[in-house]
Amino acid sequence: MGGTVSGLSAGKTVTLLDNGGDAVVVNANGNFQFPTKLAQGKPYAATVGTRPSGENCTVTNGSGTVGTANVTTIAVACILRPLFGYAVNSNDGTVSAFTLDATTGMPTVIGTTPVAVGQVPLSLTIDPAGKFVYVANAVDSTITTLSIDPNTGVLTVVGSPTTTGASTTPYSIARTPNGKFTYTANFGSNTLSAFSINASTGALSAATSIPAGANPYTVTINSAGTFAYVVNNNSGGTTGTAMAFAINSSTGLLTQTGSTVNAGNSPEFIAVNPAGSVAYVANSGDSTIGIYSITAGALAATSTTVSTGANSGPNYIAISPSGGFLYETNVLTNNLNVFSINPSNGALTLVQTVDTTATSTASNSVGHGPVTVLLNPAGTFAYVVSAIDNSVTAYSINASTGMLTAVANGSAATGKIPRGMAIVAVP
Repeated sequence: MGGTVSGLSAGKTVTLLDNGGDAVVVNANGNFQFPTKLAQGKPYAATVGTRPSGENCTVTNGSGTVGTANVTTIAVACILRPLFGYAVNSNDGTVSAFTLDATTGMPTVIGTTPVAVGQVPLSLTIDPAGKFVYVANAVDSTITTLSIDPNTGVLTVVGSPTTTGASTTPYSIARTPNGKFTYTANFGSNTLSAFSINASTGALSAATSIPAGANPYTVTINSAGTFAYVVNNNSGGTTGTAMAFAINSSTGLLTQTGSTVNAGNSPEFIAVNPAGSVAYVANSGDSTIGIYSITAGALAATSTTVSTGANSGPNYIAISPSGGFLYETNVLTNNLNVFSINPSNGALTLVQTVDTTATSTASNSVGHGPVTVLLNPAGTFAYVVSAIDNSVTAYSINASTGMLTAVANGSAATGKIPRGMAIVAVP
């Protein structure tokens, strides 16, 4: 009893069962054979017992009755599992779910109705195991926890919302790479809230409050999970600020590292390169990106700022997994800039400006008001969320140049006025 396996990635294994019990573990493409022979006239039914991590496998010609010859026609085909993407919709208080094809990048809506969360959700994060989504609800000053169905990507609200503190107004949420701690930037109370996470249930601890600057807008964590970085919007002022905090690996508590540094006018986002050596701040009010060196976690302003285009309103930054390219959305000019990153000093060079409305049609308007850009974990596709058109659009990424090409028919609908988005590869 046997057949062939195809599409299995190097280093992965798939466990196949015959009649629910006779198991064979296959670790390479090619022929396989079940260990137990079956007599003529006996039934057989081949199924997948344990799929390879990150892949789905299907069986064809898998069942029948043994004849006079050996059965060699069972075919097992493995493909990469799609990623799941989730977007928060600020106007209708929901989360939209998508599958993101690992090969084509195509986003496809999961289900028929977005899942309701709190009032004015602006940001979300996903635990690294792909089990839970955490949504920061600005008006409610809460976090909604949702579980992820590992097979379908469907979301289910878990328990009651967790408060971030009275009138804190969380604008942003981020978690450590190990999934132990999560943090919100609380625009309304000039604080951060810190939470520990129960890995089994997804439950959050009570909030611990940490002082920040005036109107903290975004919090992000470096790839090592050792420092948190915050931009303070200073709403109504002309100069915002940025801060660094050391993360206690046991408790998750934050302690400011180094001095608070000045940013530009109305900073809305901060991103850190994978090496943790450079930070970039999107200054919405003066349409620039500020560049900061990082030493022992602390920020230091460099003499360089980069224009994002006149009156462009930059508000989100994504950096490629390789650290070679930076992507930045401009909500006021309906475009996206691609910069190459100098590996020695973090300097930016503009390589492409993408009109995010270019793929619009008479019946399908996309790309107006781009508020978020995200890359998949492999760095092969980028996804742009557009608040005016209520859409997410996929772009393929040239590995050598970092430049973007829109995926044909690669847009999907979100809820009303989407803001943040997150992507996860469920094992």
